[in-house]
Amino acid sequence: MATPPSPPPPPAPATIFDLGDDLLSQILVRLPALPTLVRAACACRAFRRAARSFPSFRRSFRERHAPPVLALFLEPNMEVVPLHPCPWRRHDPDLVAADFFDVRHGDALSSGWKINSETPCSGGYLIHDNCSEGAQRGAAYSPLTQVLDLFLDLPPVGKIYLEFYTLLPEDGRRPSRVVCVRVDGQRAERAAVFSSDTMEWQIFPETTLQLTVSDRLRASGVVHGLVYWRGWMYDQIVVLDTATFQFSLIDLPTPLKPELGESTYKLGETKDENLCIVDIKDKTIVSWFLDNCSVVNSWITYKNFPLRPIVRELTGCSMEEEDYCNVNVDLVAVIDGFVYLCIFYLKDTEYRELYLSICLETSDMCELYNGAYRHNEAAHPYVMAWPPSLVQSKEESETEDDDPKDTEETSSVLIAALQSFSQALMNADKEKEIVAELDAFLRPTEDGKGSLISRISTLDAQMTAARNRILRINE
Repeated sequence: MATPPSPPPPPAPATIFDLGDDLLSQILVRLPALPTLVRAACACRAFRRAARSFPSFRRSFRERHAPPVLALFLEPNMEVVPLHPCPWRRHDPDLVAADFFDVRHGDALSSGWKINSETPCSGGYLIHDNCSEGAQRGAAYSPLTQVLDLFLDLPPVGKIYLEFYTLLPEDGRRPSRVVCVRVDGQRAERAAVFSSDTMEWQIFPETTLQLTVSDRLRASGVVHGLVYWRGWMYDQIVVLDTATFQFSLIDLPTPLKPELGESTYKLGETKDENLCIVDIKDKTIVSWFLDNCSVVNSWITYKNFPLRPIVRELTGCSMEEEDYCNVNVDLVAVIDGFVYLCIFYLKDTEYRELYLSICLETSDMCELYNGAYRHNEAAHPYVMAWPPSLVQSKEESETEDDDPKDTEETSSVLIAALQSFSQALMNADKEKEIVAELDAFLRPTEDGKGSLISRISTLDAQMTAARNRILRINE
């Protein structure tokens, strides 16, 4: 009688490494937040490869999750307020009390550029002064957005403003760029762009549009490759397209055209990357998005949100006339289809402030912070950007030691652009007059610590260290 064959060995148990990149990506896209995804990508190369292999993964993840607002920076001292839910809130109490930029202590004993002691922050910018060499010079830098403004005074030419905007690649395949816009007195003159690919500046011809700057204090920003200035042209938005480097004008929606007083609207973009505009009118949040498919750009009404029920539900206070003096609602920002609001209110003899987000697409609300009023003048959300290391570029080959927490140093791109700008201006018409003054702005100090470039590097390093500290905290 033949010996029966031995039973086959049991199959090896399946592990996470047996799953393909497509299935792993479907698991990773369901993680609760971007910091969690980054920590998962740190766990092993298979997770990291799955998060980087599909160009659509980033878009799918963003569609499922709100922008990760980790903190608010409060003017005038850039005090940090961690938001809930926040990865450091329970696990790192020291970071809650951290002074990111050491604004309160100042640097009065240092030479060269230093933060203005009377007005350390305005509009999200840290204001810097330099009174050495017998002249007073001013600059403003935002470490949150990597935007630098230089204020040049050139008698008899007059005042010239240079605005530098750092544009980082989102797909890992385009070079980083720095866009400079020159504003000559009360008129926008021309634009230039620096590319980290060529390490050279390209200066464009002067614009033919009559762009009168009615108010230098009005906010500017960058939305989906568009540099915009609101309030320059009274009832129009000035836009610079960084793909074509052409200036254009966009009319405001009719209900937002100013009559008296200052405009309060905020510009942002929807989840599908359309330019949108949000304001508060008659105790209602109103919104429009720009129809890019029409021959002439036109605003289309999007969604409205009555504030009375929102305020009553979240604070228990009323916005009726007899109680309205105890409640104030301000727009904070519009980011990736989410509107951020601050509700200032009086509750049981205590002044409090509440921050929340509203999704324009789904109307979902999320309370971010509710606590005692901190006597701040304005708030600026710190949104965690998508790490470039989670995007696979064409030229990139994965290595064992690449770290998803490491991101491109934005200050290095801006600094390289600043250091080569003077030489580029020497070769451009009508720009040589500002070279000497620009060199005075960027000249290194004797100790190497008080130069404007070193200040920018320090601020960016502080922001990077804080971000990486947050990401390394375990849940």
